[in-house]
This record gives sequence, structure tokens and C-alpha cells, in this order.
Amino acid sequence: MLLNQSIPLLFATPSAASSRRGIVFSLLILSFAIIVYIGSESLESVPFFFIITILIGLHGYICLITTGSNLLYIFRYFLVWILIFATALIWFLYNGEIVVAPFGLKYQTIENTRLLILAGICSLCGSLIGWHFVLLRYKYRQNIDFIISIKKQKISLRNAGVFLSVSSALLFVWKSGGIVGSEKTYADGQLGFTLAVNVFNIFHFIGISLLLLAGIKENRIEVRNIFFAILTLVPGMLTGSRADYLPQAFIVFILVFNSQIMYAFTKRQYMKIVKLILIVTLLLIIAYLIASFIALWRIGIDPMQALNMIFKSDNGFFINTNYGHKLLWLETGNHMLGGLYSAIIKVDQGFLFGKSYFDYILILPPAFLDLPRPLGLEWLTDINGETMTQGGIFEVAEAYWNFGLIGCFFVSFIISYVFGWLLQRGLKGNNYFYLVWYMVYGLHSFRSVWYQNFAYVRLMTVMLVVYFVGLFLFRWFIFDRNTKNEFGRSVILDKLREENLRQPT
Repeated sequence: MLLNQSIPLLFATPSAASSRRGIVFSLLILSFAIIVYIGSESLESVPFFFIITILIGLHGYICLITTGSNLLYIFRYFLVWILIFATALIWFLYNGEIVVAPFGLKYQTIENTRLLILAGICSLCGSLIGWHFVLLRYKYRQNIDFIISIKKQKISLRNAGVFLSVSSALLFVWKSGGIVGSEKTYADGQLGFTLAVNVFNIFHFIGISLLLLAGIKENRIEVRNIFFAILTLVPGMLTGSRADYLPQAFIVFILVFNSQIMYAFTKRQYMKIVKLILIVTLLLIIAYLIASFIALWRIGIDPMQALNMIFKSDNGFFINTNYGHKLLWLETGNHMLGGLYSAIIKVDQGFLFGKSYFDYILILPPAFLDLPRPLGLEWLTDINGETMTQGGIFEVAEAYWNFGLIGCFFVSFIISYVFGWLLQRGLKGNNYFYLVWYMVYGLHSFRSVWYQNFAYVRLMTVMLVVYFVGLFLFRWFIFDRNTKNEFGRSVILDKLREENLRQPT
């Protein structure tokens, strides 16, 4: 459990004991899942989907209780967990009568589904182990006052945050062609310059991160900063783009309950934790309904008709008759699972052995340079001319396509390790730059996990630009602020004392 109540949910770190438990339980669950998979391949009597559903649920619980309620990591983890758990559960309950991918019904066999779920468990266990491995020896007790801010710096952070988040929101609306309306549907035609949506999001999330940093007070963030950050996300949602705005608004909104959640975890008040989980679940249901409404509205359906379709009883909230068969409705998640089915089948032609990851180097240069750009895997998921997905490529699918089950484990391990390293580096150094990078990394998870891991690489290039700008103009932003002076005292604390002495009593 988290012991340091002074750290907000965004930066929560586990104790060493919690990290050890997370690693050990992940290894045990993964080992048992592999044994069950091997057993089910040879003995049909093994209740694979029943056992595996329990194991995935248990691992999700282990994630919640060992990560110190870190909001951003939990968001990243459950983007994979929800798809794998839902697949296992629906196959346990309906034995394949209801599927999870919209296309390629004949490829969604019991054998391929077992392998899909095992690949997902490898990814989940690799992800949690990577997170705990990097934070295992982090002495968070030494960084209780990790985000002390000098007043002038807080004002600078706030102003920069307002400018970046507001300007990014307005530019995205303009580029998207305006707000979705009665005669305008999603992506009717983009205007102006050629910046990709994920570049807009990076600058927008940098602005939001600066706003939240500027609003930190002890173990909470000022509500006005939280709601202003959410307000800047609304225009993007109104253009019809949900993936890059709605989940982030939900994450930021949870920070309103920061103090209550942290206190409940540290004091192990399980009834209060249950109440908070129920509140969050209700919010998730509301967010899902909003997402469904926007999905219908953005393709030109009248708002009242869209509401009627959402609440129509024979259509169902989660199980629909779509694409000619019964489908567990997960929106974009259905296509991500379709991509994983495709990867499982396509590896019969051979693994890629890292080719799609090396292609990241070729697609790094900006599109306006018009350099040769290889197609991403999302364009290659058809099987014998039958499309398996639309949109992006799931993190687990790309990892499996390149390196198989081992790749699913280690790709997720590395991504979580880097994520945790950024947090550790930011906390140890009281460093705004690394804390912002870490926050944007977490807020960008939806696009990176469900659409393509390349988004993490694009983020790295933007942050390097931010670093070099700060190196010449805002050195206080990129350098560590808890460097010790010759007397062994923290430089930032000395500056705070000087500032307080100058203020009138």
C-alpha cells in the first residue's frame, strides 16, 4: 500500500513490499496460465475460459492493491485488461456464440481465442512487472516534498499550461473543420496544416500537465485547475474525436476525489474503497453512454435518434447484433481484438522480428517532408482479402506479430519500465520536465496502447524539442530542483525560505 499521503494520485508510488508482491504474484499467475493453456490444448475437459477468467480478474486486483493507486499506470494497464478479460468472460459464458471482433468470424476459433487470451496475460504480467521492477528500490519516503514550487515558477507553469491547452484545443477544432452538428459529420474534411492528431494531443497534454503541476497543494490538486483542464478537452470531444479527449477528461476528473482515495488506501478503509469504486464505476457507465452518444452523433444521426438507439432495450448496452452476428460491443476495442486475431493467424507466415518497430525510425520525420513512409501494421491485418480491423494496431497484436508470446511480455515490460523510470526520475530530482513527460506519457496511453506504440516515440521527439528550448530559455524547468548545496541543504528549500522572508508579514 502507498504510505506517502503527500503524493497525489498522478504520482503515487508503491512500497518495496508491494512491488515485490506484484512481481511474485504476476509470475505465479503467468506460470499457471501457461500450464492451463498447455493442458487445454491436450485435454478438452480442462475448463480453460473459466480458470483464465478468474486469473485475469485476480491479476487486475493485484494491480490495484500493489501499485499504490497510481492513476496513470492503472489507466494504461486496464486498457489491455478490459479487452482480454471481456474476451475470456464472454467465451466462458457463451462458448463462442458471441464473438469479440467485428470481422473474420471464421478465424475466431476456440484455438485462436485461447492463444489471444494467453498473449494478453503475457502482456499484462509483463506490464505490471516492468512497473514494479523499476520502482522496487525507489525510496519515496525521501521525496515527501517532491513538488515544492516557488511562487513565480507556479505562475509560469499555470500561464504556459493555459496557453498550450487552449491554443491546442482551438487549433484542433479548426483543423477538424469545426464542431459536429446537424449537417456536419465527423471528419468531413480537415483544414489547414498537416500536423497529425497525436502531435496536437501531445502539446495539449503538456499544457494540461503544467496546469495540474501548478495546482498541487500537499496531497491534492486545486479543483479550479482540474476543471479548467477538463474544459479544454471538451472542444475536441465536440468535433467527434473521443479517443483523445474523453478518457483523459475522465482521468483528470477523478483527481477531484484525490484526498479521499489516497486516505482510504493508506488507512485500508475497505468499505470506503468499495464506495469510491462504485462512484468510479457509475462515472465509467456515464462516460460509456456519452461515448456511445458521440459515436452516433458524429456520423450524422440526429441527437434524439441517437439517444433512442442507445437506450433501445433490444439493442443492448454491451451485446449487439452487428456485422451480421452477435458481438460484445467494445467500440474501438473490437477492432483492436480483430487485429490481434489477425496477428495470430499471420505469424504462420513468419514473425516480423522487430521490423514494424524499426519502421518507426522511417516514419519519425514530419509528414510535410514527403519522405517515404512504410505502412503500419494496421493496414496489413486482412486475411485472404477479409478485413480484420479498422483504425490502429493493438499493443499486444504488434508485439505478438513481431516476437510471439515472449514479445507480448517484454514489449509491455519495457514500456512500463520507461513509464516508471520517468516518474522516478521526476520525483527524485523534483524535476518538472520529467514529471511532465511522465504525465503526457500516461495521458497518451489510449492512443499508444490501442492504436500504435509509435505514439510513445513521437512523444519522445517532442519532449526532446521541449528540453532544448528549456535549455536555452527556461533552465529551471528542465533541471533537477532538489540539488544539494555545499551545506547539504536543498537549494529549492533555501529559495523558498528566501521568498517567504521577502513577503510582508
